[in-house]
Amino acid sequence: METVAKDAIELQNKSTDYEMHKMSLNNGKKKKCYRCGKSSHDANDCWFKVKTCRKCNKQGHIERVCRTDEKHIQKEKRDKNKRLKHKEKQVHKVTECENSDNTNTDEDDLSCLELHNMTETDRKIIWITIEVSGVKLKMELDTGSALSVISEVDYNRLFSKTPLEKTSVMLKTYTGEKVSPKGKLKVNVTYGDKTHQLELYVLKTAGPALLGREWLRRIQLDWHAIKALNIEAGLNSSSISYDQKLTKLLQANAQVFEKGIGKFNHIKAKIELDKKAIPKFHKARPVPYALCPKIDAELQSLETSGILSKTDWSDWATPIVPVIKKGKSGGVRICGDFKVSINPVLPTVQYPLPRIEDIFSSLAGGEKFSKIDLSQAYLQMEVEESSRKFLTINTHKGLYQYNRLVFGVASAPAIWQRAMDQVLQGIPQTQCYLDDIIVTGKDDTDHLQNLSMVLTRLNEYGLRAKRDKCEFFKEVISYCGYIIDKHGLHKSQEKIEAVLKAPKPENVSQLRSYLGLVNYYHKFLPNFASVLYPLN
Repeated sequence: METVAKDAIELQNKSTDYEMHKMSLNNGKKKKCYRCGKSSHDANDCWFKVKTCRKCNKQGHIERVCRTDEKHIQKEKRDKNKRLKHKEKQVHKVTECENSDNTNTDEDDLSCLELHNMTETDRKIIWITIEVSGVKLKMELDTGSALSVISEVDYNRLFSKTPLEKTSVMLKTYTGEKVSPKGKLKVNVTYGDKTHQLELYVLKTAGPALLGREWLRRIQLDWHAIKALNIEAGLNSSSISYDQKLTKLLQANAQVFEKGIGKFNHIKAKIELDKKAIPKFHKARPVPYALCPKIDAELQSLETSGILSKTDWSDWATPIVPVIKKGKSGGVRICGDFKVSINPVLPTVQYPLPRIEDIFSSLAGGEKFSKIDLSQAYLQMEVEESSRKFLTINTHKGLYQYNRLVFGVASAPAIWQRAMDQVLQGIPQTQCYLDDIIVTGKDDTDHLQNLSMVLTRLNEYGLRAKRDKCEFFKEVISYCGYIIDKHGLHKSQEKIEAVLKAPKPENVSQLRSYLGLVNYYHKFLPNFASVLYPLN
């Protein structure tokens, strides 16, 4: 009857109810099961929940805790009064609260916020680091919380210079107890590249900062990063093997290994020519009739994928060079001969490719190695609209413009390398040389965490990799023409055979090519400069 009366009063007051997790009123003692009186388990798991009381003949409890016992009623009232006295001690992480018998007739205009029972063991906590008025604040993501709140301790430590505003909002536990916030403050919340002015409520009690639904409606969270946090938590579990952890990690990032060409998010390529450059329009070169159907099919495929777009007119036009792909498919790869059009008037992009020595020095101490091969790397990066006219190709079917960065452009390697360095910035023991990424770690745990961060970044930026060309957790791996293991660098047998089987140079141009091939392994050849001196 008391509950019915209270509900009636609240309906008359027309209070607005919200919902929120994680508010608690905890007196520090373990709650007893109201079905049997023991504190070793929860009431929902009690064996006596299907038993019938011998005293009142009602199901769900036993005689010794029957509420019809006058002594028990008096004891419950005393316990309730003790809990009410400790009401101000702990509001976050409520376990259970009792309804108050007293009602306040002055609370007609107060909004109420329901606080549900939720403990640490019920779920995995997801932490979000967000910038609040210039301060990095770690908040617990709570979709059951209607409002976002912080404790008075955090307010005094971080936002004491921001004055509090009065609020009529009243927080209410799921059992009906009211908790009044100390106040609220208006803050500028920055996440990613967007800033919103939102309200943050301050509670007089201790507990973690909660990010509630009010903020979630305004803030677009990076769910890929949040997902990565959960994955990383699973990877830190000691109950599964590293092979299982690796499989779990790859499954969680399956999007990175999907077939097709990815689309580089957040970064676009810009091609700038010399200001004095004169447009060059080259006619389409004749191609063998036998290759025409294959070229047509490749053009159609690239246009369907959004890599090429048909155009009717352009100042610039580059002829194509069809290259037959290796393998049974015998397909054709279309390459633009940009050395006759834009390459001579392209300013040098001042961004050097990483030196092999620098790459391998950063991998020192690694036990195992993983290699990720990006799928058709340059074609994953979009080109700015103003730059696409420079990438027009002339074919027997007419003019096409590239919408993506393409192989053959002189500045493409530097543009791509700069973008990849930005993507992988801050990830330890990880290096990228154009479209090949290598990852290691001082042990398997460190290696797995680094690999997780790399895959998360690739997923975030929309990049794709060739699963069949990737290798994971290998003790020996081939990278940039070298064999790498925990002991250091070694020569590749394929490279050695290429040098030994190279044809004898017959002119200066061939000699320079041969010296360049031999020079790649100069660190393994003693007195190399003295031996080659006559040839130089």
